[in-house]
This record gives sequence, structure tokens and C-alpha cells, in this order.
Amino acid sequence: MKTNATIVIPTFNGEEFLDDLIKAVFSQNTDKSYELLIIDSGSNDKTLEIIAGYPKVWLHKIPNKEFGHGRTRNLAVEMADSEYVVFLTQDAVPSHDKWLDYLLEPFAFSDKVSCVFGKQIPRAHCFVTLKREVTQVFKSFGDDGSVSLHRKTKLTSSLGTTNNFLSDVNSAVRKNIAEKIPFRDVNYAEDQALGIDMLEAGYIKAYTPLGSVYHSHDYPLGKYFKRKFDEYIGLRESTGHIAHASLKELTMGSLKATLQDYLYMYRDKELGFLEKLHDFCLAPFYNVATRLAIRTASKSKIGSKKYKKLSLEHKARQNTTRKTL
Repeated sequence: MKTNATIVIPTFNGEEFLDDLIKAVFSQNTDKSYELLIIDSGSNDKTLEIIAGYPKVWLHKIPNKEFGHGRTRNLAVEMADSEYVVFLTQDAVPSHDKWLDYLLEPFAFSDKVSCVFGKQIPRAHCFVTLKREVTQVFKSFGDDGSVSLHRKTKLTSSLGTTNNFLSDVNSAVRKNIAEKIPFRDVNYAEDQALGIDMLEAGYIKAYTPLGSVYHSHDYPLGKYFKRKFDEYIGLRESTGHIAHASLKELTMGSLKATLQDYLYMYRDKELGFLEKLHDFCLAPFYNVATRLAIRTASKSKIGSKKYKKLSLEHKARQNTTRKTL
């Protein structure tokens, strides 16, 4: 029988948050019928053991070499027998039991609504630079009591360049449209590319803040730089958007962002004194790392020696390939 939604989680060594994530998915307070599909690409930690504890999970395994951010999500769309396909990453945990209802709500506004993304809430003890960045990005899309609709000729006047934004950390697509306009088979930023493709085809994209998840990464400095490098080089390769950071931006932009971090940290009641002291000392370095990653990514290409040396994504996949040979 066809369900209202298939919730899809691609996994690869995702043990840290997976148990909480699955519990949150199966705890939804909704009248909608839904199934949980997990597509695992060669996990060698406790991921499969955790999944085995939930008999209702539909598990599909693929070789690691067959994984692709867009390709694997297209496979999920093909496999799903439902009206909507919902995507979560393995570290994005629904923040409440009405998450699914709110995430799917914008589809009822119009048949032209093809894709929806929800709010991401940084975890309480996330490093301040990332915590502030995530909070500001999603605040720019609208307050929690609103739903924003975006089209190529935008319906809202205050979004600016964010009109193209889409994140499959926490998103949903209308299956019949996603079959016609699939994810691109790219190395990174497949979600941003899909958002652009949907708008170009004349469809509407929506943002629903109450369909929220807890999601953030707390990387050490070196790993943070590489993560940002992956984001910006992937965005350029997938969408053509090239971010730039001049020497002035590297200095003055980093200083301004650090001052914003300090103000955010002062107001943050979730962080203790020692956490604030730690973040106070490291925030300047993280903000410089962001802008250095932008500068490096603008001059690098996927597949180049520099890319292979700096890319976190490339290293993770290469390590897994070696282990499975």
C-alpha cells in the first residue's frame, strides 16, 4: 500500500546520533503513514547493529563505491512507494514529535510546491562560530511562525541570494516531480543544485521552520577548514557559484565575525564558563579558517592534487575503499 511519506537516511559510519534519530522518527505524532528507509554504504562501526534493533526499518545496502550524494538519493526516490520522499542526514535528529507534519505542510499550499526544507537547530554545546552561523542562516529565511515560498521570480522580497538555498540535511520532495527532476550526480552540494533546477523548471520551493531538526558539527580546527573547503568547492562545481574572500575580507571579515561570535556567546545561556573561555580563544582561528577555505576552494578543482590532499569527503571515501579491498 502506498504511504504518505518515505523517510530516507543515507548512512556511513553514523553510530553517534543514529539511535536517537531512529527513535525520534518512530515517535512522530502524526496521522500520516510513513516508512523509514536507510541506505547504508559500507558502515564498519555500530551503524548496522543499531539498525538491527529496529525491525521496522527498511534497510538497503550498497557498496561504498556506488554511493553518491545525488545518485543515492535518486535511488531512494526510485525505491519509495509514497507521495513524498523525506531526506535526513545521519546526524540530524527531529526536534519534536510533529516534525513530519510541519515538514510536509507546505505541499498542501500548491501542487507546484516541489521541495521543502526545514530549520536546523545547532546543538546546545556546539562551537560558537558554527552555532552563530547556523542560527543566523535559518533566521534569515523567516521567523518560526511563518512558512516561506520561493520561486525563480521570488514570492518574498527579503531573501536575496538565499532564494536558491536547499539543504537535504532536513528536506522533502514530491516524488512525481523528483522523478522528472532528479538530483544531479555530483560530488557535493547536490541539494543546492536541486533547488536551482526546481526553480528553473518553474516549481516552488518552501521553507518551514517548525519542521526542525537538531544538527551541527563540532569539528577541531583542521577538520573544520577541510569541511569548509569541501562545501565551497562543491558549491562551485555543482552550481557555478564561486565564493571569494579577498585579503581584506580575510582580515576584516574574520575580525567582524569574531566580534559577532563574542556577542552571541555573551548572550548564550546554554554554554558554561569554561566552554565560553575555550570558544573565546579559538573563535578568531575558526573565522580565519573559513575565509582561507573559501580562498583555497576558489583556486582548486575536484580531482586535483590539492583537492585530494585537503578534502575531508575524499579522504573518508578513500579510507573505506582501502578497508574493503
